[in-house]
Amino acid sequence: MEEVNVKCPICKKEHKYKAEIQVVSCKGKPMALIKDRLGWRLMEVKIISEREDEELDKIWRS
Repeated sequence: MEEVNVKCPICKKEHKYKAEIQVVSCKGKPMALIKDRLGWRLMEVKIISEREDEELDKIWRS
């Protein structure tokens, strides 16, 4: 399988991963490896509370 080099938003270094959508971590913080119109990149995952999730659901449903 193909491997990709992506710049890490947490440590600012480059990491090498298999070219597939996956959840990874750097310095204990979760990130998602995704592919969009800009190519492969890492995005930091923000963990939210149940209350924040319910508030977002109300906004998105309207």
